[in-house]
Amino acid sequence: MKPRIAIVEDDPDQLASTQEYLSGEGYPTWGVSNARDFYVRFAAEPVDVVILDIGLPGDNGLTIAEVLSKNPRVATIIVSARVMLDDRLLGLKAGADRYLVKPVDFRELAANVDAAAHRRHQAGSPPPETVIPDSAPASTTNDEVPWRLSMQTWTLLTPQGGALPLTTKEFALMQQLIRANGSVVSKKELLQEVFGLRSAQGSERLSVLVTRLRKKAADVLGESLPIRTAHQLGYAFTAPASVQS
Repeated sequence: MKPRIAIVEDDPDQLASTQEYLSGEGYPTWGVSNARDFYVRFAAEPVDVVILDIGLPGDNGLTIAEVLSKNPRVATIIVSARVMLDDRLLGLKAGADRYLVKPVDFRELAANVDAAAHRRHQAGSPPPETVIPDSAPASTTNDEVPWRLSMQTWTLLTPQGGALPLTTKEFALMQQLIRANGSVVSKKELLQEVFGLRSAQGSERLSVLVTRLRKKAADVLGESLPIRTAHQLGYAFTAPASVQS
C-alpha cells in the first residue's frame, strides 16, 4: 500500500498539480493551503508523509515541521523555492527528512516520498499519534446540525451559521456531493454534471475546482470543507448535509 500524503502549499496551482500527480500515481492524497487547516485535517485524517512549503500564512512550514518531528511515524519533506544553504539547514534542523528545491520533478518527489516513508516504517516506531500544537483550533463540526445547501441563494450554510456563496460550478459540485448522502461520487459523473464533459480526461479541472473551493471555504468560513478525496474514484461530502429548496 502506498503511503498517505498531505500537501501544505499556499499556491493553488502548485497544490492542485502536485495533488493531481500523486493521486494519479496511486497515493492517497489531500491538500490544504495553510497550517490551521492542516492541523484540523491531520487530526481527522493522519498521513505517513507531509509535503511542506515554507512560506505559508500563519505558522510557516518550519513550524509545522517542528510539530511533526514529535511524531515518529510521520515523514516530512520540505519543497521550497528557497535555495540558500542556510534555508536548507534550517529546514533539516526543524525536523524535515528531505529538502527539495522548486521546481521539482514530480517523479523525484514521489521517489522521495517512498524513501522517506520506508525509512520511517523500517524504524519500527509505535503506531502514529496525532500531534497538534496547543494553539491549533479544534474541529467544531456539530454532527447534530447538518450542513445545508440553499437552492435559492446558491449558498452553503455551515452548522455554526456561516455562509459560503457559491459560483455556478461550485454549486453544481456541492449539489452532486450532498445529494449522494456521504457516498463517493465518481469523477466521471462530476465532470459530466459540472463541466458537461463525458470522459474523465478533464479530471485536472475538477481537482482544481475542489482545491480552490476548499481554499475559499478556509478563507471565508475559517474552517475546512468535509470533502474527502477517494483515490482515483471521486469525491464525497462526509458530514451530515441536506439540500434546501
